[in-house]
Amino acid sequence: SLLLLLILLLCFVKDSQGFPDFKIDNIADKLKGEHSLEKRAVLWNFCSQKLVQITKPGSRGVNARGSRNSEFSNLTIISIDGGFIRIRGMANKLYLCFNKKGKLRTRFQPPKSLPHSCDFSQNLTGDGYHTFKLRDKPEWSIGFKKRGKKLPGFIRKPSQEPCHHFSLDLLNPTPITIPFDFNKKKNYLFNNSGKFRIRHKKRKKNRRREKERLRKSQKTRNGVKR
Repeated sequence: SLLLLLILLLCFVKDSQGFPDFKIDNIADKLKGEHSLEKRAVLWNFCSQKLVQITKPGSRGVNARGSRNSEFSNLTIISIDGGFIRIRGMANKLYLCFNKKGKLRTRFQPPKSLPHSCDFSQNLTGDGYHTFKLRDKPEWSIGFKKRGKKLPGFIRKPSQEPCHHFSLDLLNPTPITIPFDFNKKKNYLFNNSGKFRIRHKKRKKNRRREKERLRKSQKTRNGVKR
């Protein structure tokens, strides 16, 4: 019985040494890279009611006063290893980062002293808004004031919490693969933003009825026709 145990142990050791180059670290290194996915998008801030734009390098290179027509409002959301993202301007290749004091600034690349100062975790709130928290300090998040000026990363007052909420709109969404019925007629009305909304016929009928009722009430007052 002892001989059988020794033989089994020897076989087990040989089998375990059959793949000397197989390591978990090697797999992790292969999965890592500069970026695994890029998404072009715009970020709409809840407090400023406008888009985030990256204009120039430095502490004054970011604000939330952009519009659809501005080239600086087009951003690239880059996913990196560990489930984190980086926000980069499409026009100037500048990254959105935090400095040591918790203030927003733009850089061409993160400094060696703060290698993760441009890495954020993207979270979804209960209201459907997005928040972007710093990788090393989750209590710091991107935020802007009503006039579009940047807020410090840490939230000072509970009333400022909505100013750290964003709506993300993709510029290159995935195409719709469901077949469209072209025979079905729909009345569309395009607004200034380029998006369309469907006209509701019931609302039109109700408005017409209200207008007719107002006209009749103006013509007859106290039972006397004018």
